[in-house]
Amino acid sequence: MQGRIIKATGAQFVVSAPEGQLVCRARGRFRLEGEYPLAGDFVTAMSDGTGEGYGVISEVAPRRNRLIRPPVANVDRLLIVASLAPPVTPLALVDYLTTLAEYHDIVPVICFNKTDIEDAQSTAAMYHALGYPAMAVSAVTGEGLSDLAEAIDDGLTVLTGYSGVGKTSLLNALIPGFSARTGEISEKIGRGRQTTRHVELLPFGQGYVADTPGYSSFDAVEMEMTEKERLPWCFVEFRDFLGQCKYNDCTHVSDEGCAILQALKDGRISPSRHESYTDLYERLKDVRQWQLKKK
Repeated sequence: MQGRIIKATGAQFVVSAPEGQLVCRARGRFRLEGEYPLAGDFVTAMSDGTGEGYGVISEVAPRRNRLIRPPVANVDRLLIVASLAPPVTPLALVDYLTTLAEYHDIVPVICFNKTDIEDAQSTAAMYHALGYPAMAVSAVTGEGLSDLAEAIDDGLTVLTGYSGVGKTSLLNALIPGFSARTGEISEKIGRGRQTTRHVELLPFGQGYVADTPGYSSFDAVEMEMTEKERLPWCFVEFRDFLGQCKYNDCTHVSDEGCAILQALKDGRISPSRHESYTDLYERLKDVRQWQLKKK
């Protein structure tokens, strides 16, 4: 049958298809080839013939994209959950995560939670002005939840953000019985929600949502953002100025004749956003040399 992996826990996968669900293992060749199935993959699976709901994944369709944390494929949206109330999310992390989304051809959606404690309308408006869906919400009062639900109504949306910003509270507010539903498949597959390799897609609207472990730090290389040449294109406000610099190899950090730096000086690019770009560039500029030394 043709279906999609809606839960991955270690070496077991739950495949959902019109015919029903199978708890599957993957054929050994996937491990030998170094490409293991991920939650979100579209796959071909077959029953093991026992009639007890178990089977084997034999093929994985080509992926549109994939994330490393969490390990999930074919993502449509990255829902970045942030908060201006404690624990406060640094806006640099929001910038890093929008960049991660752009790098992997995923639409970023930015949600500032806990507005019942700290207003976030102006900060959300700053990102909205860049062209991103951005909103201020409260899982407690319900403010903005209808707009958020509409923004993630279809496709596969992955939630991400610092620990403690209220991702689980948002899911509980958006999905009635969320906590109970996350336990149903866990009981069948025999693992708890918090295992390191656990990813589960939950039905929402016309698509799915997936929660992630909370971030304590951000590692661009770990996220497979290794090509510094692509980095400027991941900052949407830079794009109108790219190709206008004096030098073709301009880094947009401190180069003479840089159109990005001129736009920054003219107030057309936010200093905080350029600072986030500079920080990421410094992290990535030597990645190729590091990789060559490791080989």
